[in-house]
Amino acid sequence: MEKLFIIEGGNEILIQKEIDNIIKKIKGEKEIVKFDLTTGLMDDVIETLDTYGFFATTKIVIGYNPPFLIQKTDFNSSKFEKYLKNPSDNILILVTAKMNNVLKIVKTCKEYFKVIEVKDINLEAYVKENLDDYKMDGSVINYFLSKVGKDLDKINTELDKLKMYKLDTKTILKNDIDLNVRETIENTIFDLIDAIIKKDKVRSYELYNHFIESGTEIFQILVLLSNQIRLIYNVKVMNKLSDSMISQELGVKEYPVKLARNKGLNYSKKELLSLLYKLSILDQDIKSGKQLPNICFLTFVMQM
Repeated sequence: MEKLFIIEGGNEILIQKEIDNIIKKIKGEKEIVKFDLTTGLMDDVIETLDTYGFFATTKIVIGYNPPFLIQKTDFNSSKFEKYLKNPSDNILILVTAKMNNVLKIVKTCKEYFKVIEVKDINLEAYVKENLDDYKMDGSVINYFLSKVGKDLDKINTELDKLKMYKLDTKTILKNDIDLNVRETIENTIFDLIDAIIKKDKVRSYELYNHFIESGTEIFQILVLLSNQIRLIYNVKVMNKLSDSMISQELGVKEYPVKLARNKGLNYSKKELLSLLYKLSILDQDIKSGKQLPNICFLTFVMQM
């Protein structure tokens, strides 16, 4: 069995499935050790691989986001390359968003590692494959995806909910989605950011009402807006890093980082900082009791 693996891709769920597949093939007792290589050292990984415990266990060492596979670094590869030529019986898995094939170390790795490329999946096809014996038209599937976004956990959860709801007829319709599926907050909050920056007062007011009717309070809207704008700004600042590296650096999941990167193309850093400043003033006015929260927020939108 292979001992060296590189998993290349950006979908966390599919990457974990590949890791699980590798682990399942290993017989006997197993010990899993994880390293974040954006801050950790590859030497520590090698030392762990070369160390054996008291029991007959196989170590599965997973190194996330090794920077030397993405960009030129001061990484001293001699010890690493020596290990590749004579690996221990333990398993090494390196996980990276994308390899830079120009780098010499990447070319060396491809000689010794089994490379597993995880490609983004076709979400419409994914839903169809997981319908089992239920029926759902293509237009309804697309409407469903517009509500739930691209997160596979969210898709699976909401699809299971719809299946339970339509257990009798086993035909899922658009109305069933309206009744059972809650639109992702991320999608709606990005729409609100778009509307505010574009000074689209009508759309901003519609989205504001959408949040209020769904039970979201003004303070929650402010926090969501500020957090998402701050995320978009930070991703723009760190745009040379991969999504997975930014995810690790900021301590957020990778999918919001991808959304923020795409949305960031529409705004300048100056616009984002200006909006953050205005939201901070708004937050202070509400907390100090100068205005009622709903009136204060609507005034802010109308004056944009």
